[in-house]
Amino acid sequence: MKAQTLFHSLRSSKFRHGGYATLMIVAALAVIVAVNILVDQVPAKLDLTENRLFSLSEETLKILGGLSSDVTITSITRKASEDPIIKEILSRYAQKSGHVKLATVDPERNPGWSKQYDAAGSGLREGSLVVARGARFRTIDVFDMYNYDMSGQQPRLTGLSVEQKVSSALAYVTADRNVTAYTVQGHGEQTLDAFGLTGAVDAENYERQELNLLTSAAVPAEADMVLVLSPKSDFPAQESEKLRAYLASGGRAVFLLDVQNGARALPNLAGVLKSYGVVMQNLIVVESDANHAAYGNPLFLVPNQESHEILAPLRAKNYPILMPFAQPIQSLELRKRTLKIEPLLSSTKEAIAKSNPQNVASLRREPGDAEGPFTLAVAITDPAAETGGRDTRIVVIGASTFLVPEVAAQAPGNADFFLNCMGWLKEKKDTISIRAKSMIEFPLNLNDAERWILSAVVVILMPLIILGWGFIVWMKRRHL
Repeated sequence: MKAQTLFHSLRSSKFRHGGYATLMIVAALAVIVAVNILVDQVPAKLDLTENRLFSLSEETLKILGGLSSDVTITSITRKASEDPIIKEILSRYAQKSGHVKLATVDPERNPGWSKQYDAAGSGLREGSLVVARGARFRTIDVFDMYNYDMSGQQPRLTGLSVEQKVSSALAYVTADRNVTAYTVQGHGEQTLDAFGLTGAVDAENYERQELNLLTSAAVPAEADMVLVLSPKSDFPAQESEKLRAYLASGGRAVFLLDVQNGARALPNLAGVLKSYGVVMQNLIVVESDANHAAYGNPLFLVPNQESHEILAPLRAKNYPILMPFAQPIQSLELRKRTLKIEPLLSSTKEAIAKSNPQNVASLRREPGDAEGPFTLAVAITDPAAETGGRDTRIVVIGASTFLVPEVAAQAPGNADFFLNCMGWLKEKKDTISIRAKSMIEFPLNLNDAERWILSAVVVILMPLIILGWGFIVWMKRRHL
């Protein structure tokens, strides 16, 4: 009798449905385990972070693709203290190129190892990296791989610079020669250090030098580019001729020029620029279009970015540029026929250029003022006269104020714009847009009504739906 009852139970619909459910659960678990095992064996990983923190840029991939010899990236860290973010990014380098070798040195077990890479004797902190190819190397301090905002009471993490630093180091150790940038001094110019750009320029593998045209017979032959950063006084005739001769022989230069007191405050320097088809108008641009005036201040321009390879990375990332107290740049109709003058930044047509510095706050056009739109920065190319010669390249920007640290900190595009200008001069396309990745988190701000609705949905509505659905399923199955 018991056997018949058991046999009848095994043939019942309840047993069949329960068996099917059990088999489906076992099959689902088996599929999940199999998928996890397979995924763990696949080297490719999907980066779902908002700013693609773990994805390598096209520029980095070009650098990795060009490696012809082994480069070792050594992490100075204990195994238990490895930064998982840095470790994951470095693994991406090794996956993309067989010439990238990763190593780890425990500073406690091998304290003397880092001395060979510490010429200053200051010590390499735990968490730092050493990128080496033969005898050529570059060290990356652990604190240089993250960017912090120190303006508040507590430091705030704002950016991740691992790719920027590591790719720069790879380019440095594999390069036969680095680009040399000479900063002109002697006329009250600003410096890269005053703009807070020394570290960024070094990271781009530029060799920095200062140039005094008064004591130098000429611009040095090894100068790949010259930086003229907001001079306060004019270049004497002999100095301007040295600069003119350098440019005429295929030189490269960036000019940052602010509004001067007097229409011809820098006549000799203006003469050099006039040779390349542009004139600084020495007016102050005010922007009437509220969408292009930051903080409602018409002097704080957010200019239009024109189509150019210098600006392509900024446009792709939607990075604005903030440029206070800018002056217009006029392209001359009567100029050398071969010159190519390309606008980089421009105002709207509603802008006005004020001739009276005492009345710049007024948006009304007055006698002596000019109507927009205005060009605020240009890229100039003068093709070489002989086949195989080097073209002259010049960037002229109608302000230096956009690089003042207090201003540059408010617009991520400012420093990038200047660095990209330097990259364009020397045609460094591989690193023209490798920049730090933002890690700023924007909290979700809800008002009281929105918080109440969200709480009701999560705490009340969703549990009721789940319970209701379970009750319906139970009612159906109890009749099986």
